[in-house]
Amino acid sequence: MISSCEGFMYKVSTAMRLYHFDAKGFTLIELVIVVVLLSMLAAVALPRFLNVTQEAEVAVVKSTGGAFSTGLLIAKTKWELSSNKQAYLDMDEDGTPETIFNAKGFPIGISGDGNTALSDINNEGEAGHDACSEILTHVINLSGVTVIPADANGKCSSGDFCAKAMGNNECIYTYKNSKNFIKYKANTGEVLYQ
Repeated sequence: MISSCEGFMYKVSTAMRLYHFDAKGFTLIELVIVVVLLSMLAAVALPRFLNVTQEAEVAVVKSTGGAFSTGLLIAKTKWELSSNKQAYLDMDEDGTPETIFNAKGFPIGISGDGNTALSDINNEGEAGHDACSEILTHVINLSGVTVIPADANGKCSSGDFCAKAMGNNECIYTYKNSKNFIKYKANTGEVLYQ
């Protein structure tokens, strides 16, 4: 009886050795299932993520545009309260009146010393772009947001907003080469953004 039991055990152990393998990874079917599930998750999540990103860009433009509009009202009030409606005022509180105002009380240019105009938004090319950039940064405190004047070709390679002088006393601030922008009309002080 013992020998038949030993023989049976020998056969069982031999069979187990023949059919036994060490599982050290995923099977092909498991990998396919994981890839399919991740693809489905990406297909659902990616459009939502892109939509959130676009909404965030619009929010940055709207909040900056709203702050700029409010800052212009403060600038106009400061201009109206100044003696003799001065053309040069210190908007960024650094001690130098470098912001130039038009006769209606809206910023149109910059000065280095408070006496001589460096550029205004009607200048052609980089000088006008620089004036637009400086107006925005002098009127509001842009903590964490950068405004770069466009180059001679009207392009910016960095920054959050690209400032361009459009002529006719207008500036446009484009957000990161997107369709979102802020438009400033110095004749009326109007700020449009989308």
